[in-house]
Amino acid sequence: MQNAARQLFDAFLADRDSPNPLGKRKPHVGTPIHDLANIDPIDLRESCLVVEPWGHVGKRPKDDSGVIASENIAYIVDQILGVPTLIVPAWRTGVGNPRRFAALARSAMLIAFEGGEPNVHEAESFTAAYPRSAATRCLVELMLMGVPFVGICLSHQLAAQAHVELIREVVQRLETSGNPAFIAVANAIRQVGDNLPVKKGYGTVASSWKAETFAVAQNEQGSYANTQLHPYKHEPIEHVPAMVSDAHRLVSNEYDAIIDAALSHENEIHIQTFHGNEVSEESIRFVCWAYQTIQAALKAYPTEAAASQELHALLGLPLGVEILASTHDRDDKPLCEVAATGTYWQGGQTAITTQFHPELDHSLLTTSEGWRPSWTDMKRSDGIRLLVRMLRGCLN
Repeated sequence: MQNAARQLFDAFLADRDSPNPLGKRKPHVGTPIHDLANIDPIDLRESCLVVEPWGHVGKRPKDDSGVIASENIAYIVDQILGVPTLIVPAWRTGVGNPRRFAALARSAMLIAFEGGEPNVHEAESFTAAYPRSAATRCLVELMLMGVPFVGICLSHQLAAQAHVELIREVVQRLETSGNPAFIAVANAIRQVGDNLPVKKGYGTVASSWKAETFAVAQNEQGSYANTQLHPYKHEPIEHVPAMVSDAHRLVSNEYDAIIDAALSHENEIHIQTFHGNEVSEESIRFVCWAYQTIQAALKAYPTEAAASQELHALLGLPLGVEILASTHDRDDKPLCEVAATGTYWQGGQTAITTQFHPELDHSLLTTSEGWRPSWTDMKRSDGIRLLVRMLRGCLN
């Protein structure tokens, strides 16, 4: 099924005029599920899985109604691949044990995490059923397993928080390993993190990686409109050590940037956003450097890591994280520097997260409200084409 999905995605992206190889289809908007354990593993392998951390991704300005964007992902996947989408309303039902959920979810053909209203740096803003701790832990477990996923808006921010939490956890494991080389790596990461601030135009929002606002904090200004996407420019950041920025540059040069490729092949891409918070450049560069530093030690001492109960799971850590795209303000200055990221693993897996909503167009309508673009309209939509590139890159 994976090869068939790649072929169908490629057929969609090949041009903007060819007919749908699946023919005209009655659209489906996804099936809500409460427990992955109740889903036949065969059905799960042939389905897209969408996790909702909140009841909607934002309010539509013209009528103040919540936008349930997961329906649109289900519609797009159904029309292009002809496979069903299972929607987990985690904000209402929870996911149970995050590690168990991740172990079950990894079987799905595609995994996407949607957006929502909570503030990542305010744990109390999440629901009791799906607290921030569970939301980030699900992503940490997928990262440790090397499972690719798409993260949108709030889930883009949650992924950034999950990276930081994972690095903190790894440092603790390395410190208690008893291996001098691993302990030295842990000390180096802690020293850099303890002295790395996050600065914005309105001031310093985090003094170190220990702060709640290190990974995600309020942007200089909100972004709630049709916004153009630009390739990320790797500029020096004065308060970020050169070795940290160089590690990010290395990953950027070494791995394929799916969104960068889309920006070079498509028209000017305009996307829909609902956010007043943003992921910090400093945090992504830091976790990228930390992953690279940890990986070097694991490659130097692979047997010692594999033999340790505390460390063997770290052999599946990401190789690095890359900032892929930014949005700009009216003066063409970066507004949301980290508008998209790519996470890479040894086996070639890639996870893509975005601050924006490629599954929405300027109407902000959803499938149940009548948003059912034709095949031709979808092929000509840069936003949908971008989502398709992301999904294709994240095929399990």
